[in-house]
Amino acid sequence: MNLAAYLKRIGYSGEVTPTLETLRRMHRAHFLNVPFENLDISRGVRIEVDESVNFDKIVTRRRGGFCLELTGTFARALREIGFSVDVIGARVLAEGHLSHPMSHMTLIVNLDQDWIADVGFGGRIIEPLRLDDRSEQVFGMRRYVVENDGDHWFVTCMEAGYDTLTYTFVMQPREFDEFAPVCHWLQTSPDSRFTQGDVISIATETGRTTLARGRLITFDGTTREEREVSPDESARITREVFFLELPQTR
Repeated sequence: MNLAAYLKRIGYSGEVTPTLETLRRMHRAHFLNVPFENLDISRGVRIEVDESVNFDKIVTRRRGGFCLELTGTFARALREIGFSVDVIGARVLAEGHLSHPMSHMTLIVNLDQDWIADVGFGGRIIEPLRLDDRSEQVFGMRRYVVENDGDHWFVTCMEAGYDTLTYTFVMQPREFDEFAPVCHWLQTSPDSRFTQGDVISIATETGRTTLARGRLITFDGTTREEREVSPDESARITREVFFLELPQTR
């Protein structure tokens, strides 16, 4: 990995050492500068869990991605710096149902204690979370709860203006290539939420802007606005608000 190029992409210019402060600042920088998006899928561009492919997309072409791309790239950057990182497969809990096994990727970073690092959960987690803390972990308008039930861990994200989201995992470190089958499923199955239309979302310190399936949703920490947009306006917003160029159809 070209670590310097990655750090420039996420807007990080601090110390590059395996410390909690570095982890926190890198996590926040990625969160605020790299969008969560699935634009490749509807255009027939294959998504892979591959270091060079993900780096080229996120860093060289200044795109975003979904969790397997974003969190995978973040994990590789942390390891390049010298962090001890376990890659974990997770499942999203929504409306009483669990998503496909390993359809989400999260990280456990081993420092003075274990920390959950996750820059790919729809852009919801702004800073690393303490694994063994059962109290609310609060960062401005965003609140998180980490719970444990035997072998199963649960991370719940509560963000003003948006639905509460939860995912669950067990402490089983994975290799990146173990995510290849679910990566294929996520971009091809009609049951995958990623095949239901384009989604782009980027967070700010106090809110979020999302373009999802023809609707623009903005929240500034106080006011939430939502409206329909035309295909031409969606393309303009993609360029001018998210600073993304649409991928070429293959």
